[in-house]
Amino acid sequence: MLHIILLILKIIGIILLCILGILLFTVCCVLLVPLWYRVEIFREEGEGKPPVNVRVKITWLLHLINVLLCYPADVYVRARIFLFPVFRMPEKEKKAGRKKEKDGRTQTDRKEPADGTEDSPNGGKDGHADSVGGVRTTEETGQTEPAEEEEKRAVLEEPAAVEDEDAGPSQQPSGLDGRWIGKLKELIDKIKEIIKKIKAAAENIQYTIRCFCDKMKSTSDNIQYYRGVMETETFRRSWMLCKRQVKALLKEMKPDKFEADLVIGAEDPAATGEILAICGMLYPLMGQNVRVLGDFERAHIEGYVYMKGRIHAFPFLCAAAKVYWNKDIRTLMKLFKKEAV
Repeated sequence: MLHIILLILKIIGIILLCILGILLFTVCCVLLVPLWYRVEIFREEGEGKPPVNVRVKITWLLHLINVLLCYPADVYVRARIFLFPVFRMPEKEKKAGRKKEKDGRTQTDRKEPADGTEDSPNGGKDGHADSVGGVRTTEETGQTEPAEEEEKRAVLEEPAAVEDEDAGPSQQPSGLDGRWIGKLKELIDKIKEIIKKIKAAAENIQYTIRCFCDKMKSTSDNIQYYRGVMETETFRRSWMLCKRQVKALLKEMKPDKFEADLVIGAEDPAATGEILAICGMLYPLMGQNVRVLGDFERAHIEGYVYMKGRIHAFPFLCAAAKVYWNKDIRTLMKLFKKEAV
């Protein structure tokens, strides 16, 4: 029994060691194996040619992962793992177009009911309709009468009732006195409404001015506070640390190989000469791999740019750790959040 238990524990330990080894190997590959990139940019003038051609290729771990981006071309983005494509952007667009076409076909292929009848919202069980569209069907005679004639007949039959309803105990007094009193009441009501509107507008203006003053005061206080924080020694040390790390990362991302061959021409020959003069001043930085020629006859830009380099993940991880575990930056973040005040 003990032998079986030890054998099971041995198998479990071997499995755990294999998993741990795979994880360590993956982490080492991610941190130490560089990501290679290659960028090619072409430009040629002519009818039917695009303004610029861009081709970007990214590979990792001996082309285990291969990503290609072309513009303009049929294949915009393509990703492969072990030479097997796993992502193509144009194929997805085609599939979406096919789905839309299928949906459109299914909507047009829908058939109407066989009997051709439709349910009317005003239809009843006995087939009699109400007065819709000016037509009404009587149950006894089965004849239709316009709705306008029925209304006229009702008005002619009962004129007295309508007058009795209009005339009541609340009827206003007739004559000039009643008219003047009514106009005076309407004028007083309008004046009251105008006074209420003016009062409400004055209150709103006062409230808006008060809120604006409070915001200006709080903004001024915040500006003075953050200005004081930026003048501290903690901010200066944090700024120098971040500056050093950014420089190191830019140096890491700098391409190992850079070539350019350009022909530049401006509308004014003097402008072309100024561009060539600037390129001449930058010659120590650009090196011999960058060639710039001037065209003083016409305005155009042609040529190609080629760059190739690699990026390691380990320097980025080190820079992030240095910034995250720095005491000055932690204190500075608390000061910016006003937690240390």
